[in-house]
Amino acid sequence: MTVDFVRALGRAAGSYFAEKAPQGSVIVARDTRESGPQLEAAICAGLREAGLSVESIGVIPSGAAAMVVLEKRACAGVILSASHNPASDNGVKFCGADGAKLSDEVEAEIERRLDLKKGGGGMGKRVELDFSCSEEALGLYRGRLERVFGAGKILQGMKILVDVANGAAWMTTPKILREMGAEVEVMAGQPNGVNINEGCGSEHPEKLMEVMKGRKGWVGLAHDGDADRMVLIDEEGERVDGDEVIAMAALDAMECGALKGKTVVVTQMSNLGLDEAVKARGGSVVRTAVGDRHVAKAMRKGGFVVGGEQSGHLLFHDAAPTGDGLLSALKIFSSMMRKKVGLAELRKGMKRYPQKLLNLRVRHKPAWETVAPLAQAVREMEQVLGKRGRILLRYSGTENLVRLLVEADKIDTIDRVVDRLMPILQEHLGEK
Repeated sequence: MTVDFVRALGRAAGSYFAEKAPQGSVIVARDTRESGPQLEAAICAGLREAGLSVESIGVIPSGAAAMVVLEKRACAGVILSASHNPASDNGVKFCGADGAKLSDEVEAEIERRLDLKKGGGGMGKRVELDFSCSEEALGLYRGRLERVFGAGKILQGMKILVDVANGAAWMTTPKILREMGAEVEVMAGQPNGVNINEGCGSEHPEKLMEVMKGRKGWVGLAHDGDADRMVLIDEEGERVDGDEVIAMAALDAMECGALKGKTVVVTQMSNLGLDEAVKARGGSVVRTAVGDRHVAKAMRKGGFVVGGEQSGHLLFHDAAPTGDGLLSALKIFSSMMRKKVGLAELRKGMKRYPQKLLNLRVRHKPAWETVAPLAQAVREMEQVLGKRGRILLRYSGTENLVRLLVEADKIDTIDRVVDRLMPILQEHLGEK
């Protein structure tokens, strides 16, 4: 992620967007990483070289930036962020005129156009850190949320402790929640360029959980660096994972007759308890490969409006084109206010199945179904589990790992399956 590379990437992406919308405008946003301003200057230079105009809106959540792209009818958006990764990392996310992530085909076309031979002007000067965001962009973000949830003090009486991970939502989430009437206190809300996600936020909610145990009547909310994810902590200091949030949102939408097709889209990793909760009320669940990209694709194909991942990256296509942590939280907070119940009570609509996820370093990655002893053992254990559990085996896409997920209604059953499969995995796939 050098300045020269990012500038070249801006030219490549800009040439593609310019063909679709000559003289178009691109919205550019970033999170609070120290490298952000330099890379922003580089991507903007590349986009301009491709003939596009650029509007930088400053530090704002990635989901909010996508909403601004829609509101301003820009031809594309760029978000400089490495999401939940450490401050030393950074990345470039693109979205189209519809605010959604680009397809694999479009990304491949941009890669094809990437030309690193053209000069980029070197590393450039270090740019002074500025963590503010455009007032107009903030207003458009707030306005879109108000159109979904209503204007005014809709959260009057709520007490919310927010961990903003020293990231993109450091100002926006507390400000908007307060404007909606909530009493808000903030943790990890002093970004300095190098402390994003550092022992805080949705990836490290332990401090928030500890503080919450002494806060009767409060709820906790944690974001990651670009605030497309969120984790909730209930009034008892217990973590509420993404599957439970999806279940709560889906069941509420079903009650209001707003869940299209009575269907929720989740990944293979999601808990079976979510399926049971949705199906018990006449709904259905579609499962995809791991990754929000796959969830979004299935949602668009089926016209569904609620989906997401266990990680807390949730999608509500009736409200926004991509994930936004504050929007996801407001789906639950508004339900709590309407039903006059706490989060601990609301989450009882789904009973989580116990899960165990194990990783094993491997020497090679054959299709596990072709490893006869392993395939036989999996079939045997699936008979043991029946409809009250499942086994998921998959390789990591980036590391030499095989991941074994076992889920069942009893811990003893999970342990029995793990004890049967792990030695076989080690013998036939594991590093020697």
